Amino acid sequence: MAPRLGLFLIWAGVPVFLQLHPVNGDEPPPAVYNVLGMLTTTWSYTTADQGPPCAFPFTYKRRIYYKCTSVNSEREWCSLDEDYVGRWKICSDGDRPKCHFPFIYRDKRYFRCTTEGSAFGLAWCSLTEYFEREYAWQYCDRY
Repeated sequence: MAPRLGLFLIWAGVPVFLQLHPVNGDEPPPAVYNVLGMLTTTWSYTTADQGPPCAFPFTYKRRIYYKCTSVNSEREWCSLDEDYVGRWKICSDGDRPKCHFPFIYRDKRYFRCTTEGSAFGLAWCSLTEYFEREYAWQYCDRY
């Protein structure tokens, strides 16, 4: 099931419930409030249906994002296109960018996740070929 944004309105004394699909949104998902000021946003994902994949890296307002972002949103989201054209979705646990192998960190080439330079000793990887250019990284699931 794709995520749904529910919006409850009272129009001319008649309650109306609208469901908007975020993939067709014009902007990243803003917080939506009803006329009483109560948050009416609801999101749900199932493991089997996480919707279309995120396009990593993607460009939004002339900035490159290598993973999900919360820019202009209370929830992390990603673009479905390399250049954002209004198609997006709320990120789930399965929406992680792929590590870039091999990558270069401190003039050494890495072909798998490393703990080198990790403050907590956790394995990490670069999301770009040259880590020192963009400093885009993530922790690895397994070493």
